[in-house]
Amino acid sequence: MSYTVREPYSIPAAYQTQDSSEFERKALLNAVQADAVVIGAGITGSTLAVHLCESGKSVVQLEAKVPGWGGSGRAFGSVVPCHKNSEEAIIRHYGEQRGTRLIDALAHGPALVSELLNRHNIDAAFAGGGWAFGAHSKPFYKKLQKRAEYWQARDADVEYLNASEFSQVIGSDYYRGGLIDRRALSVNPYAYAKGLFKTANQLGAKQYTNTPAVNVEQKGNGTWRVTTPQGSVECENVYFCTNAYTKGVWPGLEKGFVRVRGFGATTAAIDPTKLADILPQNHFITDTRQLWSGIRKLPSGQIHLGVGGPAMGAKGKADLKVARQRLKDVYPAIGSVEWGESWSGWIAVSTDQFPRIICLANGVWAAQGYSGRGIAMATLLGRELSFCQGDSEREALILPVDKKIPWVPFHPFSPLGAAAMIGLYGIQDAMGDRNK
Repeated sequence: MSYTVREPYSIPAAYQTQDSSEFERKALLNAVQADAVVIGAGITGSTLAVHLCESGKSVVQLEAKVPGWGGSGRAFGSVVPCHKNSEEAIIRHYGEQRGTRLIDALAHGPALVSELLNRHNIDAAFAGGGWAFGAHSKPFYKKLQKRAEYWQARDADVEYLNASEFSQVIGSDYYRGGLIDRRALSVNPYAYAKGLFKTANQLGAKQYTNTPAVNVEQKGNGTWRVTTPQGSVECENVYFCTNAYTKGVWPGLEKGFVRVRGFGATTAAIDPTKLADILPQNHFITDTRQLWSGIRKLPSGQIHLGVGGPAMGAKGKADLKVARQRLKDVYPAIGSVEWGESWSGWIAVSTDQFPRIICLANGVWAAQGYSGRGIAMATLLGRELSFCQGDSEREALILPVDKKIPWVPFHPFSPLGAAAMIGLYGIQDAMGDRNK
């Protein structure tokens, strides 16, 4: 049985800016002991390992491939201070107290990432002015204005700009207004994941790569044994930090979400005279469409886009034709575009698009269901998992702890439902375009 999810693409070359040799670790070949085992070396797992080590715990970290191999190393790289669901939806879902706690934590997400980058000298942040969130049709103008007013009332560095002001910020008159959120960050997510992995090692974590966990079983004395192909670890606590790359180790864990593919692409290096007029203040753009992902500039002089493609299954390629048209719609002067590379990664989408912390058993924990907002959320939940031990958790966690795996109805058929929902989003976006 395979204990890794099939991944048809390598980590994008645009993100591989560091010598990988310092992140190489040997496979686990014997039996060892630790206070905690962290399964996964993406952003969640390595943030957790850092916090556990700082709290004095002995940590073993197991990675089936290499650090950052999963969604962490393939993400778009935007670190935003909010959730996909609105603040009103968060309050309705969690209640006033817990919902407000989550909203505040998410608002602090980019600052938490910045703090980790600075404290541990991780070179992963790109210079930039923040997030430019464009209103793609008339119904969304007022929504973004209200959103700006909401955050301004909370003293956030956010403002709504009219068409002329917004065009000056992004170098395009494509939108009729938009929100600027200067709290947000743009990062190299692969460098961030690897930097956290290196930091955990420096703090004392014992790390093993190319070492998948293949079984987790409870021993008679209340401890756990995590078995790998050639070794094992006995511990008090086990943490699953594998999100969309979860497969086969804990019964039913991967059935708590729908696995969907997200795509990215980079252009070849753009003529500097043209590039200077594109995103002149180095913001990254998204807009209010359901299926429209981001545009940003990379330090290499390339333009990076989140793009469409076949969302289900491991076959198929990024839709570069649509991506090319989207780029030309926003920046007509760019002319003909040559592509550098494209790639994909798996996203774990929960039915309500809210993430989960799950207590699978006394001493066994998991975080999953980031639904495409992974960098800040992965960092936050890596920290939060460090407060979960044995059969208890800190009362003030930002999420309630589920005592069972969330149920996705008719999970074997969930790809069909997800495909139908994506189709519906496309129709809604097309209708919105008619109301520009």
